[in-house]
Amino acid sequence: DALAFGVGLYHESLRPVERMVVEHLYETGAVQVCVATYDMVWSLPLEASLVVVLGTQTYDGRTHSYADYGVANMLEMLGKAGRARHDAAGKCVVLCHAPKKQYYVKFLRDPLPVESNLAAALADHFNAEVVTRTVVTKQDAVDLLTWSFYYRRLLQNPLYYGLTETSHEHVSDHLSELVEDTFADLEASRCVAIDDGAADDERDD
Repeated sequence: DALAFGVGLYHESLRPVERMVVEHLYETGAVQVCVATYDMVWSLPLEASLVVVLGTQTYDGRTHSYADYGVANMLEMLGKAGRARHDAAGKCVVLCHAPKKQYYVKFLRDPLPVESNLAAALADHFNAEVVTRTVVTKQDAVDLLTWSFYYRRLLQNPLYYGLTETSHEHVSDHLSELVEDTFADLEASRCVAIDDGAADDERDD
């Protein structure tokens, strides 16, 4: 019935052939408005001069609560604004609760920081470096960390990595503890043998 009024409904209950009909009618101009559900954001192949995001939360049945849209999904929605070869610029209106307004203003205007997840996979990296003998001592491992993106972000956003201060002493202690814990895990897994006397970390035969 909505199609007769120039409005297309695009949701997960539609069969593939029905989705194709809505897409075709929209692309040919027979349908001027397309209303899509949140779950279809990645499946929707359409673009528009104006995109309206009605609300920024979705109901999570697992936790029985409302959760904010993910950043990737929000970016995908915003990216639907602007039709190639038709519009010089696209417009997007985000309708949200007042307390969320400043967050989304900052989200849209300021770049999002990219943080490092190196610590979560540090054992794998160190193990590879030990095999190639790039890392022979624990000090080599600490020095290697100082050349990483992790180290750069550690100084820029210490709270994200569990640091409260960025003095040389605090950062040095943090890196040393990280190296000690990582090599302890590698030794427990029998990936390396540690000679504390020689301060060498050698690969088991």
